Amino acid sequence: MTTATEGSKASRKGPTRSEASKAAILEATRVEMAENGWRAFSVDSVAKRASASKQTIYRWWPSIGAMCVDAALALIPDSPDGGRDPQERITALIVPLEATARTGQGHAVLRVALLAAADDKEAGEVWRAWISRDIRQPLRMLLAELAGKRVIRRDFDLDEVVELLLGPLWHRLMVMRAPVREGFCAEQAGNFLRVYATF
Repeated sequence: MTTATEGSKASRKGPTRSEASKAAILEATRVEMAENGWRAFSVDSVAKRASASKQTIYRWWPSIGAMCVDAALALIPDSPDGGRDPQERITALIVPLEATARTGQGHAVLRVALLAAADDKEAGEVWRAWISRDIRQPLRMLLAELAGKRVIRRDFDLDEVVELLLGPLWHRLMVMRAPVREGFCAEQAGNFLRVYATF
């Protein structure tokens, strides 16, 4: 017979084991993404590396692309405090992507996540939801504040601004397959402020 204390211990082990298994799968996914890319991605390889079953993988993620995007998003740190300077505040919203691209195989993992988001419906939904929540919405609030203070023009187009800030990063990762140098996102923020300056 199981005591109440033993039962509570057992219930705690379940979620902990599941979280550990999920973390192992995401780490194995990142290794596979970096080594083989999107086109040659192998779920069998991920399952073997993570000592997990394919059934578990398919139970937790609606698609392999969504798993790849989750694996990439787990690498992206929170935005740092941007201070008071407009360029620093805009940079703070996008610099986590730069930090990810500059860490280990982060550039390869982000590249695969972008390809997965383009090819796979569920992956695209996960990626766009993250962009909307972590970049687009806070950027809208910040730009409205800067426009109210006449730092930038009021006629900004949010989609255009997101493309202006992130497009060069995607180009560098996807087309040039080049490393992202330190300060890259700060440069993009500076470019935006020059284009939309009120003077």
